Amino acid sequence: MTVKHIPYLSGTVFQGQADVQFFRHKASSVPAWRGYTPGEELTSVGFNSLYMSIKGTGQALPAMVRLDVKEGNVLYGTHNGALAKGMSGGPVFSADGKVVGINVAFLTRDDVSRLKRKDLLDQPRVSIFLPYAEINREWSRYQASITPTAPPATKLASR
Repeated sequence: MTVKHIPYLSGTVFQGQADVQFFRHKASSVPAWRGYTPGEELTSVGFNSLYMSIKGTGQALPAMVRLDVKEGNVLYGTHNGALAKGMSGGPVFSADGKVVGINVAFLTRDDVSRLKRKDLLDQPRVSIFLPYAEINREWSRYQASITPTAPPATKLASR
């Protein structure tokens, strides 16, 4: 799974309403996931534009944002840890090592002002992630799209 704003990803099987896509990839293990709690420490992991591994640690903020009204009711989580270009799609970990979301973007001061979010103006930085609840919702949409529906059973006898 990664963000859908990453172009040219082979093996994509589903693109969600949110900025997420699922693709086929063999993995040796599966991470443990859970929802996040505002105020807890979060660490975003990814690669910068020079392909160097980087991370940023901060606190989960209580504010949630909608980035695009065309996405419907997708709510993104926020934290004040550093994020850099290139980290999109990387995991956001809680202090207990569980994944609580994936990196999506960061907001500049102008972005925050444009969104009219006075509750975020005092933050040194605002990083955006797609939380587990939204990822799980998209996973359910994907599962429904690949699961055939059986016709309803009837009590009519055929001749």
